[in-house]
Amino acid sequence: MIPRASLLFLLLAGFAATPGPAASPPLLARALDRWAANHQDVSFTQQTRFFTKDGALREERLERFDPSRPDAERWQLLEVNGAAPTDEQRQKLEGRKNSRARPKVDAKPGDYLDLDHARVVSETAAEVRYQIPLRPEAQHLINVDDVEVVVTIDKRSGSIVGIGAALREPMRVLLGLAHVTDLDVDFRLTPVTDGGTSTVAAGSSARMKIMRFGRAVEYYWSGFKGVAPAGP
Repeated sequence: MIPRASLLFLLLAGFAATPGPAASPPLLARALDRWAANHQDVSFTQQTRFFTKDGALREERLERFDPSRPDAERWQLLEVNGAAPTDEQRQKLEGRKNSRARPKVDAKPGDYLDLDHARVVSETAAEVRYQIPLRPEAQHLINVDDVEVVVTIDKRSGSIVGIGAALREPMRVLLGLAHVTDLDVDFRLTPVTDGGTSTVAAGSSARMKIMRFGRAVEYYWSGFKGVAPAGP
């Protein structure tokens, strides 16, 4: 089974690492530099909807992930099919998810994002938007031609204020056993001011739909909030 947020954060996690190579557009390279120095960990709400082969909704779950909480409490089950979860449901799901080791992100932007070939797709007096292709090195993870990543830079502050990703066409994953048929990432970020941090703005969202053995699973992420990570 594909980890629930793996594809989404594969595309986005690199922005929280080290700055891009010197050959990338200077404004983009500087913005990545600022993001690396000022980003926060993020908590979010995840809605998961499971469907049968004939398209009927089988189950719906609402969960909250908060990296500022201790490892045993990072995931919290809020609802199952619109109702408060039973103790058995909560203990089963939270026990399984919270027993996993906290994921480590070692990727750098240059590992998956081809910053040397970033191009301007639109520009105003206030902002500039770059489309960034994925590097061939990411081909073993996803089809790099199927994904479009767009980063928006605020010219005045020189910081990233938007990260988007979308599919050009359905994408095969998990050795062809599943297909990502919909991906839409719309992260809006507050500009970084001197001494400040960049936070995810209200209205940011992301969704992904996977077809697995003829059954659809939909994920929707919202309620993003910057938090300080829990200690070791």
